[in-house]
Formats: sequence, C-alpha cells, structure tokens
Amino acid sequence: MRFILLFLPIFSFGLQAKEYTKPQTPAELHVLFGQYFAQHDLDGLSTLFDKDAVFILDKEGNQAKGHDEIKAVLKTFMQGDVEMVTKSVSIHINNDVAMIRSEWEIPNVASGTALEVMHYVDGGWVYVIDNPRGY
Repeated sequence: MRFILLFLPIFSFGLQAKEYTKPQTPAELHVLFGQYFAQHDLDGLSTLFDKDAVFILDKEGNQAKGHDEIKAVLKTFMQGDVEMVTKSVSIHINNDVAMIRSEWEIPNVASGTALEVMHYVDGGWVYVIDNPRGY
C-alpha cells in the first residue's frame, strides 16, 4: 500500500494542465503566436483565439470558426521544422478592442499582410477575427 501512495503524487503532478501566458498587448499576442507555432503547440495557439473567433480562409469569405476548426487550419501550415515571424505594422486600440495590420512570414513557404481584430477579455488579448491574407 505504501508503494502505491508513494507514486500517486508523481502521477497526479503529470496530469496538471499547462498554463499559458495571457498576452497583455496585441504585439505580445503576435510574439506568443510565433512561439507556439514554432513549437507546433496547437493548444497554445488556441488560447490566443476567442472561443467564437473566425479565421478567414479565402477572398470569398469562407471561415473556420472556433478553436477546433481554427486549430485544424493552422495545423496545415506546420509541416516540418517551421517558424512564423510576425511584425505589427499598425495597431489601433479603443478600450478593449484592437484593429491590427501585421506582416507575417513563414520563411521559404508563405507570407502575407494580415488584418486582425482582437479583444481584451479575461485578463488578456485574443483574436476575434484573423484575416491572415488581408482579404
């Protein structure tokens, strides 16, 4: 019995969920996005999106909506050892809403100018609308 109790705390420690940083600025959200992307951390990436966020897929306006659909889209960009570099170009904040234009690049793969709407909620900034190609 003592043997089982000795390993119980070790086992329960491994079940604790990872704590993710809540970005305090839109620019910090971009930094965290790059970090989680390079680590292929889809759960971390999903913490940067509102639960009802939309990710614009094409110029026709098709969207991925919510964490599961957005994670599925982001996963398609994570082939091999990739990183994403993001530069905030224009940030306009009104209370708890921000409108951002940013430049991003996955070196030797893709690049674009994104249009984004972020919301400060529950102690951190999250995407509400992410339009990575600026359609």
